Amino acid sequence: MIYPILKLLHIMSATILFGGGVFAALLGTTVFGSKKVKVIAEVGPHIVKVESYLTILSALAQIITGLWMASIAGFPVLTGWLGWALMLFCIAGLCWILGVWLQHRMVDLSKKAIETNSELPAKYHQLFKNWTFLGLPSTAAMIGIFYLMVFK
Repeated sequence: MIYPILKLLHIMSATILFGGGVFAALLGTTVFGSKKVKVIAEVGPHIVKVESYLTILSALAQIITGLWMASIAGFPVLTGWLGWALMLFCIAGLCWILGVWLQHRMVDLSKKAIETNSELPAKYHQLFKNWTFLGLPSTAAMIGIFYLMVFK
């Protein structure tokens, strides 16, 4: 009876992880890409906080339920489709960690621009481009994980 409950929690947390990531990316693109210093400084930290909570909680649920189900089913976790899924999960996680760091830097630069009554510096625009680029491997990795879970 525990396996179906774990599977439900695993699917729900995967949905939250991916959906929350897509939502945060769209909202982040709108805010961080707006080039409006005050909006970035005021809204940016909230995006980072909510995204962090959703991502950390759903990623932990993914790890716990996934490993628990693999243990019950007797699947080896470092080989086959599970090994590939874990590798993709690590890639997505690394991209997310780097992305959060970039978001913090962009917020800091926007606050500094407010303090100095200046425009966003060129460094901000480079950070935004890097943050946007990180969305590609992260999203591809998450889609790959879904593919592996469904078509294993």
